[in-house]
Amino acid sequence: MCQPLKIDVTFYCYRCGGMATGKTCPHDAKDHLSVSGTRQREMLSLGEEVPPEFSRPEVVAVLKDYYRTLGTT
Repeated sequence: MCQPLKIDVTFYCYRCGGMATGKTCPHDAKDHLSVSGTRQREMLSLGEEVPPEFSRPEVVAVLKDYYRTLGTT
């Protein structure tokens, strides 16, 4: 039997200095950077820069290469 995984929304917290969730971070939303997966795909498709706090540069480089092969940039 499959059971759903309950995963909290993650964000980068400038005060914590890393990725966090509402359960792990006590700081206000003004200290958070949240980029949805949809927005990240849009940024990649349009050739926009993905914030370094949101994704490691080497991961972004691979994703940019992939999106270039799609001919969407």
